Parts: sequence; structure tokens; C-alpha cells
Amino acid sequence: MPCPPGTIPAPLVEHLRTLSRPQPSPHPLQLFEVPQTKLCLRAEAFVSDWLPVWAANHCFRTYAFAIAIAEYAGWTTGAQAKNLGFDKELVFLSCALHEMGFDLKSGVKSRLSLEIWGAIKAREWILGQGDAFMESEGRCHNDLIEWADEACEAIARHTIEFRGFSSRVRVTGALVTLGAGQDLMGLSSAFIHPEDVTTICGKWPRAGYCDGLRAHAILEVSNKPACLFEDCVGAFDPGMYSISCFEGLQGELTEDSGWQLRRDLVTFS
Repeated sequence: MPCPPGTIPAPLVEHLRTLSRPQPSPHPLQLFEVPQTKLCLRAEAFVSDWLPVWAANHCFRTYAFAIAIAEYAGWTTGAQAKNLGFDKELVFLSCALHEMGFDLKSGVKSRLSLEIWGAIKAREWILGQGDAFMESEGRCHNDLIEWADEACEAIARHTIEFRGFSSRVRVTGALVTLGAGQDLMGLSSAFIHPEDVTTICGKWPRAGYCDGLRAHAILEVSNKPACLFEDCVGAFDPGMYSISCFEGLQGELTEDSGWQLRRDLVTFS
């Protein structure tokens, strides 16, 4: 059955392989910069404060890789973008907020899986930005609710779609999944020019991402039996340390980038 309008067939990476698109070209850094609206700048500042550097940079790289993939697929302009409902600012918000579940104060102690806890918190944060949304977008409160719901759905499902759960996905959810999967395991490297990988990791360094993710995964799965993340870990650890497109770009977890997490592995209860 053909995929209905407004959605993208899954598995997502396999769908990208079927597209008759030119080889990816490098893009200027400006393409990946945070959208300069009040709402997106607030989100950037919030995420940078909420998360350690290793996790915040992952969120911003997820966005940049998502945009590179969307450019390759032809989802960002013209009739295709309109049909899919592509919105660069909404994609940024969803990607930037997609790891709110990496929270040591409350998120890791909640019974909710980090994806679900983080999705709920992201929705709450977006709904609290009504003034910035209306000023930036000139839209009504009902539109803000739609954005909050769309981001929440994308975040809650992003590790499920990473494992090929659905037959079709809306564009925002697809891009959060594809961007995160690229940053984690290089899953969409065939659709991104190598120079873009270098550009993106230069802007938002990996800064011990693999070490930080491993440490947080231990906390998550040890405290939440049968959580959503539990089935993902074997797919990326230890493989995430040896992804060819990130060779020479990985970094160790340091005190500046989130060393506290390693101490929490010993002290958390």
C-alpha cells in the first residue's frame, strides 16, 4: 500500500536508499546554525544549561544532521516540504529537546523511560513559551499546542523508530530519529557529505559523547527494568566508539563536559 501523503515510509534509512537523489554535497555552516528566533534561541540556552556538554552538543548535532539529511532527501523546500509539513524551527526544537530525559536530578529516578519522561518535559517546556512563540511565529496558542504535541511524539518515539518499529513516520519524528541515529552510529552517512560531518562536529564537538552515553545508559537500564532504552543499548555499545565517519572526532569525558556522571555511577542510589 502506498504511503499516505504527509508521512515518510519506514524503515527510514532503507527509505532514504530508495530515493533517486544526487550524491550529497557539502553545505556551509550557516545551514546548520540555530534558527534565530526568540523561541529557538531560548531553547538553545535552556538545553545548554539543562544538560552536560556531551549531551547538549549531541542534541545540536542531531539537529544539524537532521537538516543535512532533509536537504539530501528534498524535504526542505517546494511541494514536498509543504506536503510533509516540514518546519525548520519545529525540527530544531524537537532535536534540541530530545534528550531532556538525560536528567540526573529527576529523570533517571522516574519510573518512566527516559524517552517518555523527556518527551513530557519537552512538551511542558514548549507550552510555557507562548509569548516567544507568538512573537516569533505570529501564530495562535492552538498552533503552539500542535508544535508541543508534535515534538513530544517525536521525542517519545525516537529510539523505537531507531529500531524500525513503525511502517511510516511524520517528518519531524523521522528527522529526530535520523539525526540522532547518525550522531550515534553514523547510520545515514551515505546521505551526508563527509565535509558536513567535520563541520558539524567542529561546531558542536563530541566531547566525550560516547562515554557519557554509556554511563547514563547504565543508570537508566539498571534502575528501570524493561525500559525502552534497554533494548537499544546492545545496538550501539561498544560499536559507537568505532564509527568510521567520526574517526579522529571522538573525545573523552572530562570534568568540563560532564565528569559528574561518572561519579554518580558510584554514588547514585
